[in-house]
Amino acid sequence: MELNIFIILAFTIFIFSITPGPGTLALLSISTSRGFVSAMSFSVGMTLGDLSYLTIVIFSLNALASYIAPIVNIVQYFGASYLFYLGYSQWRAGSINIGKNLTTQSHLKELFSGYLLAGTNPKVMIFYLSVLPVLIDLNQVSLYYGLQVIITVSLSLMAGLVVIGALGKKLKQLISTPKMTLRVNRFFGAVMVFVGVSLLYF
Repeated sequence: MELNIFIILAFTIFIFSITPGPGTLALLSISTSRGFVSAMSFSVGMTLGDLSYLTIVIFSLNALASYIAPIVNIVQYFGASYLFYLGYSQWRAGSINIGKNLTTQSHLKELFSGYLLAGTNPKVMIFYLSVLPVLIDLNQVSLYYGLQVIITVSLSLMAGLVVIGALGKKLKQLISTPKMTLRVNRFFGAVMVFVGVSLLYF
């Protein structure tokens, strides 16, 4: 994988992982109520759930390459447009609600809960289907190349989730007021639009 593609993919996934959403807010709740170890168990589960979708997308691209390659420019604009949509939705998002009084669970159950949350979210597959065909060489979707993508995504996802888990209390306090919620949503919305622009010009 070329270095510039690696950087863009890693950055995109990192931003995607820390952008406020159901998984991020659940992780914040777990981190502040059950501790860092529980949060990491949940994070591993979320990463595995994402990787389930990612693996399906990567190794189906090989079969779809003959269809995608002729319309790669359209796919590129579709991927960028989807990121613009995510950014706009984040910019317009309302208040952020973080769950409270979560019951104690074993770390295995935390892992399974994280897997279910990510693995049952079709938006994850749409995200990968929108972004990956733009970033990776469809003619190189071999097992080795696919593993490179999976490792890159895994490290970026876990890096973002570890940041959230480690800074759970501070982040929860940061987004506890409407004013800060607005700023956080607009910041991540703007960043997601920037990532969309980078897909058009990388």
